[in-house]
Amino acid sequence: MPDLSFATQRLPGVSVISVAGEVDVVTAGELDRHIRRSRRLPGEHVVIDLSEAHFLGSAGLRVLLNTHAFARQHGGSLHLAAPDPKLARIMELTQAHTVLHVHATVEDAVLAALDAMLSSSC
Repeated sequence: MPDLSFATQRLPGVSVISVAGEVDVVTAGELDRHIRRSRRLPGEHVVIDLSEAHFLGSAGLRVLLNTHAFARQHGGSLHLAAPDPKLARIMELTQAHTVLHVHATVEDAVLAALDAMLSSSC
C-alpha cells in the first residue's frame, strides 16, 4: 500500500496542507478526509503543497477538483503549490489547470490565497 502523509499549518485565514507520497485510488480517500478535518470553515482558503507528492491519479485529481468546487461554493478558494513536473503535466493533459489555481511555489500560493481572502472580505 502506498504511503501518504500530511502536515497542516494554520495561518490567519489560510490553511496550508502539505501532502507527501502517492495520491491514487487507494489513498485519495485519506486526502479527502484530511482536507475536510483540516478545514476550519467551509469558506476557508486552502493551499495544498504538492512538492512532496510523487503521484497524482485520477481519484486524487477528483478530490482536488471537488475541494475546489466546495471552497468556491462557500466563498473560499483552493490553491495548489509546487507540483512535481509530472503532476503539473497531468493537470495540463486533463485541463484541470484551467480550473485549479496552480502556483510554482508555496509562497506564491499562500500570497494568492491571502489576496483571495482579502478580496472576498471587501
